[in-house]
Amino acid sequence: MHNIMKEKLKQGKKVLGSWITIASPEVTEILSLLDFDWFLYDMEHGPITVAQLQQLLQTTKDHVTPIVRVPTNEIVYIKQALDTGGHGIMVPMVNSREDAKKAVSYSKYPPIGIRGTGARRASSYYTKHDDYLSTSNDETLVMVQIETKEAVNNFEEIITTGAVDAWFVGPNDLAASLGYLGQPDSPVVNEIMKKLLKTAEKSDIPGGTLAFSSKRAGDLLRMGFRIMAIGSDDFFLHSGGKLALEALKDS
Repeated sequence: MHNIMKEKLKQGKKVLGSWITIASPEVTEILSLLDFDWFLYDMEHGPITVAQLQQLLQTTKDHVTPIVRVPTNEIVYIKQALDTGGHGIMVPMVNSREDAKKAVSYSKYPPIGIRGTGARRASSYYTKHDDYLSTSNDETLVMVQIETKEAVNNFEEIITTGAVDAWFVGPNDLAASLGYLGQPDSPVVNEIMKKLLKTAEKSDIPGGTLAFSSKRAGDLLRMGFRIMAIGSDDFFLHSGGKLALEALKDS
């Protein structure tokens, strides 16, 4: 396994991705025709089962790094996400160093962690098992989500937990936790994001977030985020149809 997204981040590059929530292999196959750096397969809020995840991964082109958001910070979910072929995980609601340690431990083989050695599809159905075991700890990307006031307060100790590769602000949940439900673009949320980026500079751990307009995404990239989800499959489907309809109706 070679994690292209992780390599680009180490080189200081920015990476653009899309949320995947529709459990159809054609969705990832079609979006893979574009120059995305990474996909986020959402098993927390998206209706994607493990069997469906494997099908989505099978139609994702090699230039796109597959990252799986697990439903919660539990070992079974994490090992299934990686064993089916995910190159990394996004763990929601990481609020403390202890939460971060669990995410790392569940993602890594001994002696770093406690992940079981059953990487079925990830090891080409065990035909390259030794190779996979020897590279997985280095290549697997662990990304923790910062989504609550508690996580903000514990931010530095969370991201400096060994083997945490990146952090990702969930702006909607963070806004709700701060008392700004439904206002992810609130000036208060923006200021906290800036402070997180400033803190993360000291340890050179890249940060990410998501946006649903080019302007907002551009603003966030200029702010200092290097991992950007610029939309989602359902958003692209709806917005494309909307633009086509509006163009005809306006004419």
